[in-house]
Amino acid sequence: MIEERIENNGIPAKLYRPPRAEGLLLLGHGGAKSKDSDRFISLSRLYAESTGLAVVCMDAVDHGERIPLVVGAGLPAEWHSNAVGQMVSDWVETARALSWIGPPVAYVGFSMGVIFGVPTVGALASIKAAVFVVGGIPARGEIQDPPLRPLLLNAASELGQSQILMVNKTQDEIFPVEGVHELFNAIPGPNKRLMFWDGKHDDCPTEAINHTIAFINSHVGQRPPSGSVN
Repeated sequence: MIEERIENNGIPAKLYRPPRAEGLLLLGHGGAKSKDSDRFISLSRLYAESTGLAVVCMDAVDHGERIPLVVGAGLPAEWHSNAVGQMVSDWVETARALSWIGPPVAYVGFSMGVIFGVPTVGALASIKAAVFVVGGIPARGEIQDPPLRPLLLNAASELGQSQILMVNKTQDEIFPVEGVHELFNAIPGPNKRLMFWDGKHDDCPTEAINHTIAFINSHVGQRPPSGSVN
């Protein structure tokens, strides 16, 4: 597998390309992480090796190599809703730059990667399967962003063309169960699944990741579907 840092129009990303890959899986990292975080390097390799798709993980706005030289303390109010438009544009541009591999056919996002992933999947008609891990409508107080809820619900209402899997935690302190169901219910049609594991936001067991891989493979992966990954 070829692993390389790429940059297009100032958008830094990492590409993980297995032999004979003919489609892209876009991997959205969580808040305060980046394409270079150990967890997302490991996840990128795992998804590439297990699906046969080329995986691209892009630094989100104000993360990784895109952190401003002068950074204030704390997260600004309405930061997520203000960043959504730029993130969707960046994913579309990154996918276009990698079109020589193939179209984006899958999206997997974790936490913040769900917030940006919902509108991104709606903007990329070629995405056939999307996995949203530990995400939903955030709890009040955790993320100070009133415009975010209607933005996410409106974007979710346009996802009927893709197969959707949401993987969540029963004791998530950022995305409570009620907010998860609210987002899930906003997605139209029968092509959606919702699964819960016990635990808090950052406790994502291997079993849950295995289910996301099997889901991708059952719809768009270039590896045979499997119920588990060693």
